Formats: sequence, structure tokens, C-alpha cells
Amino acid sequence: MAQANNTTTGGWGIAVSPPQPPVVQLVGEINHPDFGDAIELLRSESRLIASENTPPELIVVAQSRPDAICGDQLKRLHRAAPLAGIAALLGSWCEGETRTGRPWPGIQRLYWYEFRAWWRRQLQLRVANRCPDWARPATQSHRQSEPGRPRPRSGLIVLRVPQRDNADALADVLNQAGHSTTWQRHDRARAQTRGALAGIWDGGQLSDAESTDLAAFCAQMSRDGAPVVVLLDFPRRDRVDRTYEVGAAAVLGKPYLNSDLIMTLEAIAAASKRARAA
Repeated sequence: MAQANNTTTGGWGIAVSPPQPPVVQLVGEINHPDFGDAIELLRSESRLIASENTPPELIVVAQSRPDAICGDQLKRLHRAAPLAGIAALLGSWCEGETRTGRPWPGIQRLYWYEFRAWWRRQLQLRVANRCPDWARPATQSHRQSEPGRPRPRSGLIVLRVPQRDNADALADVLNQAGHSTTWQRHDRARAQTRGALAGIWDGGQLSDAESTDLAAFCAQMSRDGAPVVVLLDFPRRDRVDRTYEVGAAAVLGKPYLNSDLIMTLEAIAAASKRARAA
């Protein structure tokens, strides 16, 4: 019997080893509470370096407020590692920075609640031997998602969404990704569903009434073992923490990339299935 190994077969029948984790240099306000999830993810899924002796593939600059990191610091980082991509990991106080005219030019901007989905997509690109966003020219928008191809139906997604237009838009994206959907309005009783793969709950900034509705929806979905993705307007740390307390599995801030939504949804559904089988 052939022994299992960690290689895959490329398109020309050549054995190709999976790429090593990216080498990442992390600088800035790394101890700020907003960045805890992102820092933990980088520590577990990249090779963090603390010395300039090893050239990084990516430099992540954590900034909780506008101008917390000066341009001269960025220039020094770029001179030390001219081939590295640079991504700004931003706190909630930076959300108005684009109106001030001071954002760093040519650098990807990622709010703390966007980072997990973005990072997962970059790792998928590297595994597929494709160029991650940080290695693309600065003129190419990292928010341009590639058109997807329709796939066979693979699961039911329950949409707890206030407006029909939003529900229809989500359904179109999910249908193209191979999922069927059913819609529940916030102001209607929660219909019972069976065999759901996951749920999506769409809200504002998680008012008390929304929090109550989300908790009930998470409880409903948990009967099927179906995790819930929450969509919020400009999430704050305490609001995100509250969604997890009532049972949500993941949070995305609006606006989001459709590809990030699909990837997050399928990742948490797969993790939930593995946990039930364990």
C-alpha cells in the first residue's frame, strides 16, 4: 500500500508540495483589543517573524486610529523588505479615515472584522498556486471578486433577513454557489426548518431587539446543528462579542465580498459537520 504524503498532483502530472505558510511581519498596535482575533489567526497560520533578517512575504500593520502609524515608518518597512506586500489592519476608529484624505496610498485596508475572511481567501489562492491579493499591483482592487460558476445544489441556507430585496440578492449569490435558500423576515414568526446547512442573519448594529431575535434564530438553527453567519453594519468589538455569546459562528461587516461570504459560510458548515461527527 502506498504511503500517504503531503503532495498533490499538478495539471501536468507533477507532484507539487503544498505551499509553506506565508512569512508575515507584524508591526504596530498588536495588543489592541480589536486585533486579538487577527493576531491569533496569524500566529497559528503563518510564520511570524520578529527580525528583519528574514524577508517577509507580507507585512501587516495594525493601526487602531488614523495616523497612529506615520508614513515614515511605512517607508522604512518598505525599504527593508521591498518585495513584501503591505496590508493595513484597521480598528473601528479608522472607519472615517477615507474622508480625511490621509489613508496610506497603494496599501490594502482591512478592518479588524474583515481580516479572517480575507486571510482565508489568501490561503486558498496560495494553495491553488495563484497570486494572493497582497502580491498584486496596487492598481488592482483587492475587492474585485471573481465571477463564480454555478455548482450542483449542496445545502439549504436559511435567510433571516428583514427586506425581500436583500433576501433575493443573497439568494442569487447562494444559488450560484450551489445552495438553496428559504427566507424568514425579522417581523414574522420563525418557521421551523429541517436539514439546513447553515443560516444567515442580517441586521444593523445589533440593537437589543436584534440581539433577542438573533439569539432565538441561533437556537432554532442549532436544532439542525446548523451554524449562523451574522451580517452587521460596521461591527464594534462589543457587538461582535455579543453575537458569539448568543450562538453565532461568524460575523461579517457590510459591505462584504460575496466570495468571502460563501467561503465563510461553507467553512463554518464544514467545521460544524466535523464537530457533530466527532
